[in-house]
Amino acid sequence: MEETLTIKKQLKISVPIALENFINILMTLIDTLVIATLGVNELGAIGAMAVVLNIMQMSIQAMNISNMALIAKSLGEKEETKTKIITGNAIILTIIIALITILFVYSIRPVFPGLFNVDKVCITYITIRLMGFIQSSIVTILTGYQRTIGKQGFIMILRLVALVVNLLLDLFVVKLNYGVEGVAWVTIMIDSILCIYLLLKCNTKISYKIQKDTMKQIFHLFKWNCLERIVTRVDNFVFNILVSRIGALEYAVHVIVIQVCDVSQAFIQGFSDGITISIGIETGNKMKEGMANAKQVIRKLINIFSFIVPFITCVIAISIAHISLKENQLLWIFYSVLPLMLIGQYAEISGTYYYGILRGMREFRFLAQRNFVTSIIKIVVATILSYTSLGIIGVWIAYTVYCLVQKYISKLKYDKVCTKDNML
Repeated sequence: MEETLTIKKQLKISVPIALENFINILMTLIDTLVIATLGVNELGAIGAMAVVLNIMQMSIQAMNISNMALIAKSLGEKEETKTKIITGNAIILTIIIALITILFVYSIRPVFPGLFNVDKVCITYITIRLMGFIQSSIVTILTGYQRTIGKQGFIMILRLVALVVNLLLDLFVVKLNYGVEGVAWVTIMIDSILCIYLLLKCNTKISYKIQKDTMKQIFHLFKWNCLERIVTRVDNFVFNILVSRIGALEYAVHVIVIQVCDVSQAFIQGFSDGITISIGIETGNKMKEGMANAKQVIRKLINIFSFIVPFITCVIAISIAHISLKENQLLWIFYSVLPLMLIGQYAEISGTYYYGILRGMREFRFLAQRNFVTSIIKIVVATILSYTSLGIIGVWIAYTVYCLVQKYISKLKYDKVCTKDNML
């Protein structure tokens, strides 16, 4: 990126990535909405397995972000050969991690119904989804690679096509009474097709030659990024268990709200990934003026999106709630937690300025430590309040506190790093 970064250029990087992440998570949400037509038991079961799948994905997403950060730095340094080797080595590590994850989840799947207090159909669903986990993992790495080298628009369109096909096929298999199993097989089919297509497309642009130094670089960033995501997934896991113990109605509402929240967070994470790419490239260029300009551009965009994202999230949440939650009691529960979710979303998108820049500077160790501290706070507050008369409202208060504390701690680190590097 030799030219000066502008708002328009940053939007071309961040928005397609954010929309792609948004579309990607919508595929899981569509599965949930389609399955909601089958009954509350099926909805709760698949919602619980969505949490498990998110935990499974955390190591792959950690590898993806580590890969993107190193590729961005290499692009800034104009090391094309190094970029090819980094991605190839990342894919090799991803396949190994995916295999280990599949074996582990398969071995513990019988405990899920009792753990989440949901129907045993969840075992069938997760078993089928495991068959497509390697394909899905490779797609994550290759789409991350394509985004980092400037193909954000192409990947967004690819994901959009997959979303539409997923919706049509989900409706088709449910109409034919294939139920939960049919929906799971549709997802696997789409992931497999995307995997094959992207492998063929990237065949000449990626080198699978193993290099120890490159592997060490990737793994160094990966271990901290993975720890950050493990902590987040574990606290989300506990978060869901706490609500599932409150009651069936509360958990049915929680499944909808948490998945809408996941959709919003996917958009925010995609926007943050765009920031990480731009900052990563500037760290490779090693030009203080370019870094200062990039930070100014990013600040202006975050100020705008801090209001746009919560508003759109609110509209989506209300629309989905009135489609999926037919009983007045369910809607009352929904509207009692909606404001808390929106406050948390505002804190997350406004804090993305700090998160994205710190990742671009490869401060993964700090981010892992931050998540550990804030997740403990979230779990403790949620546990205590879940046993009070507040119930599900208390649990979502803990989420809001978590988001606000994360933003505050990240700002302190950002100020410290910028002061040290004389980049304020």
